[in-house]
Amino acid sequence: MKKYILAFCILLSYGLYSQNGFNDLLLKQYQLGIFLTGKGCVNTVEPPQGIKNDFQLSKLPDFGLKFSYKFTGTDTKLFADVSYLSTFMKYKLYNNPTINWINEFHYVNIGLGFEFSSFLLSLNIGLPSSGKLGITQGNSIELKKDEMNTMFQIRVGASIPIVQDVLGDLNFIVFADYFLVGVLKQDSNYNPRIASLSIGLNYMFNL
Repeated sequence: MKKYILAFCILLSYGLYSQNGFNDLLLKQYQLGIFLTGKGCVNTVEPPQGIKNDFQLSKLPDFGLKFSYKFTGTDTKLFADVSYLSTFMKYKLYNNPTINWINEFHYVNIGLGFEFSSFLLSLNIGLPSSGKLGITQGNSIELKKDEMNTMFQIRVGASIPIVQDVLGDLNFIVFADYFLVGVLKQDSNYNPRIASLSIGLNYMFNL
């Protein structure tokens, strides 16, 4: 009987400790984590006559590091992230949709924003790292970094907790991005502005 009482006391103590630890988690102000997302993209600018925009899945995931600070007594967080971000877009011919070509643009991105409970809003600033312009199906030309604009992008989405424990939080993330400026350094009515929808996961460690 003593063994059972001892085991019960140990389990009860562990349970109380875990609950108190979890409650303490909610007061944690600083977190640092990693994230990985996949996405689909589409150009929102009307292309030249005879060509149409088409949806394109990104061929590379976006990934990066995120730091957040939670304001005391609220569910509001200020966060910053650094990531490698890729955007793909597809053109098709109207009269022959089997013919298509894909453009791709890559950035080292810095994001700054807020989370209000699960809702998030941020601004991304991306420094061009590389790019390709599709010229014919299956063929492309390399873009120089100075041919691409610095990316300014607005992001709206949600970060939904899946698991919370003493180490940190595992979150499901979903968000939409939109380019506020044209991708290329050119004065053209056809300069692409890309919209995208991303889904993925991030894990935020308690500090």
